[in-house]
Amino acid sequence: MLRLYQIFTLFVGLFVALLPALATAQSTASLTGIITYREQVLLPADALVVLQIAEVTSTGSGGRVIVEQTFATGGAQPPFRFNLTYNPALIDAGRVYTLQGRIQSGGRTLFTTANLIPVITGNAPRSDINVVMLAVRGATLPAAGSELWLVGIALGLGATALVLHGVRRFRRTKMA
Repeated sequence: MLRLYQIFTLFVGLFVALLPALATAQSTASLTGIITYREQVLLPADALVVLQIAEVTSTGSGGRVIVEQTFATGGAQPPFRFNLTYNPALIDAGRVYTLQGRIQSGGRTLFTTANLIPVITGNAPRSDINVVMLAVRGATLPAAGSELWLVGIALGLGATALVLHGVRRFRRTKMA
């Protein structure tokens, strides 16, 4: 009988210990969508995308951050799909929440959301959110396709070398 009591106590103890983890795993929701920007520029390979859900203050600006997620682009270029998970227990249905973000590289902010994007409460979306970021003034990036001039130079040098090789060969055959 004592052995059965010990086993029962062990199971109850394990259940109580795992309860917070189970509650956290079951109480998540997410925002999904796509991040883009209008400028025709390339992001550096080390670019990071930072997304936040923040509570809107009475002044209409972003306030307390509910969750923040950062991901590396790994050299990829937009559009970027995102799935930002948050704890719905932190959301007050009577408040307004916004999605805000930025793209950074080397400690500098290159792009940011210029407008507040309402999410979660009221009729605000939770999926298929289109986040359009704007370039930060003073941030310089290479124009998309700007690396093609290097290809042009390489092809030009290759063609020049081929012509010079042909001229030298022609001279050698003429002299012999």
